[in-house]
Amino acid sequence: MAFFGLDIGSSTTKIVQLKKEAGKYSLICAGMAKTPSPGLSSEAEKDFLAVAEAIKKLRTEAGVQPFEAVCSLPERSVFTRVIDLPAMSEEEVGQALQWELEEVVPIPLSEANYDWQVIRKLPTQISVLVAVAPKILIKKYLRIFELADLKPICFETEVLAIFRALKSMGPTKTKLIIDFGAKAINLVAGKGEDIILNRSLPTAGEAITRAVASSLSLENEVAEEYKKTYGLMGDQFEGKIKETIQPVMKLLIAEIGKSIDYCKTEKKEEIEMIVLSGGSSSLPQFLETLAKEIGMEVVIANPFLNINLSQKLASLTKFAPTFSVAVGLAMREE
Repeated sequence: MAFFGLDIGSSTTKIVQLKKEAGKYSLICAGMAKTPSPGLSSEAEKDFLAVAEAIKKLRTEAGVQPFEAVCSLPERSVFTRVIDLPAMSEEEVGQALQWELEEVVPIPLSEANYDWQVIRKLPTQISVLVAVAPKILIKKYLRIFELADLKPICFETEVLAIFRALKSMGPTKTKLIIDFGAKAINLVAGKGEDIILNRSLPTAGEAITRAVASSLSLENEVAEEYKKTYGLMGDQFEGKIKETIQPVMKLLIAEIGKSIDYCKTEKKEEIEMIVLSGGSSSLPQFLETLAKEIGMEVVIANPFLNINLSQKLASLTKFAPTFSVAVGLAMREE
């Protein structure tokens, strides 16, 4: 594949290049580096340049040769929704969607780019995943690509990339994937090729770090380390970190429960397993707490599960949940 997947996260940037032969993927190159702050939340040229330089350095260090990339767009900045329509041809979908989007998209369509993909077909109904991105956001990414001497093949939402990367985990089960990032938590549910739900929640890793820092009067960097080390462990650090994190976790677990109920009542699908992805998914005791509260199988994401890894790159598996988006982007068919 003469392109690579590029995931510019708010905390870290990940790149992945794969090779596909006889239906089997091999990992050619991969790497991860800290995203310069304030990253893509800025509108300043100097910050765009800092991100671009970090990408160039990461490409060199990882040994990625192609200049073409498939890049993710942050779910929190993109309007995405699964829209159900009466059964119709794909040619008719575009016209039908325009009317639907004018009613629900929070910005004028003239100020946005949008794309859609049929994700489920039933005899009387089709489900379409729609992604609407502000033109100003796309312009920002194109500028960073220009500064990094890269050519974008396409932009894709994190949800689609994550779902593609983790399809092989419990392939016959209806699963809920929870991508626990720094600035947002993305939830996507589906089975096989079909997506039945996607949501984005604003409370995520950075919000938990700020809560720990405020509660214990710590610097953010120290609070981040305490969070990663102690998490929801009640017998460590006098249980103070758990006590601070628990209210946020209760809200998250309630939202997960709502998503599971929605799939059951509205989509007539029973969620059978939960897959935890993203940098904050490895929070100590989070998996165990979630499994106990929800009463369901919970596993940590491994997008490298069915990918051939060389001995040199095998060490990346310890960071596997962090690479879900980048691997999914690299798996995209041109």
